[in-house]
Amino acid sequence: MAEKIRLSNFESLRVLSMVMIVLLHFGTYGFSKYIAISELSTVNQYLFHFIKVLCIVGVNVYVLISGYFLCKSQFKMSKAFRVVRETFIFSVLIFAGLTVLQLTDGSYTSFIRSVFPVYLSTYWFITVYIVLFMLSPYLNILINQLSKKDYGKFLFLLFMINCVWQFFHPLGSFGVNGGYSIVHFIFLYFVAGYLRYHGQFLSGFSKHYYLSVYILLGAVTALVILQAWELPFKLLSYNSPVIVMMSLALFLFFSKLTFVSRPINLISGYVLGVYLIHEHPLIRQRLWNNVMEWMSTGNESLLIVQYLLYAVVVFGICLGISYVVYSMINYKTFLKKKDPVKKVKMAG
Repeated sequence: MAEKIRLSNFESLRVLSMVMIVLLHFGTYGFSKYIAISELSTVNQYLFHFIKVLCIVGVNVYVLISGYFLCKSQFKMSKAFRVVRETFIFSVLIFAGLTVLQLTDGSYTSFIRSVFPVYLSTYWFITVYIVLFMLSPYLNILINQLSKKDYGKFLFLLFMINCVWQFFHPLGSFGVNGGYSIVHFIFLYFVAGYLRYHGQFLSGFSKHYYLSVYILLGAVTALVILQAWELPFKLLSYNSPVIVMMSLALFLFFSKLTFVSRPINLISGYVLGVYLIHEHPLIRQRLWNNVMEWMSTGNESLLIVQYLLYAVVVFGICLGISYVVYSMINYKTFLKKKDPVKKVKMAG
């Protein structure tokens, strides 16, 4: 029987989205904390803002990929337990390793947060994602019951509430929280579901069209940020209508690609570990502080190049560590020489 071939378009997007997340975190916790962005040359200021805008779609894209597949897949509780287990293992290993190396105070709070990373939201994304996954079979019931017309109306209503009202005038009672919430993830899930079931009308546009939209919106947004206009809202948030449109454009661009790459399919199975390593509270600030010490900040002409280079290096190192940890978690799979990607891929 012929082996089923898995396309690499969404797998490559999964990898790219994690690189974007690393870049975004580097810019937030490292680069902009050590360097006064407003004192850089206009070109470097713009490039920094442009990269940041392009990368902020990483989280939205990751959720869209998961929703796109989960909305048509059979719910398996084992997938949720797998992600919880992997998150626990990474978190505990990091705490134990840093404690042995005497790089943490070993406090009770740090211990508890490391042992219960999902329950205590040590990684906000993982916690919200697990809740989304648990809700997915019920969200799918609604998706299957709605007609295309009603689904469109429902999605428009969600967009107006989540991306317009709660972007321009956020209220705590809605729980959108700039996109750091289950409310926003559910919205993205329904967007992905609509694309999966009723997105045929978008097939008439070329991949170059979607890529152009993504880059153009990013370029204009970066220009607005560069002008430092006093805006009554936070321009860069996950539920920003512009950021959501950019996320969709990038997602649709990759949906038009058709290619197979075994290395990419393999790497995509380990990218969640990259997040679990570099975003652990005991690692995050220490990591980016060290990276900034390694960087040569004296030559401004190379700052942006270094910014990109070091982010990729961090991604690569974390990916290597992730591979080792996942190899230990799934040692039986490796001994049997099965495809490890099937074991370590995040649900969806």
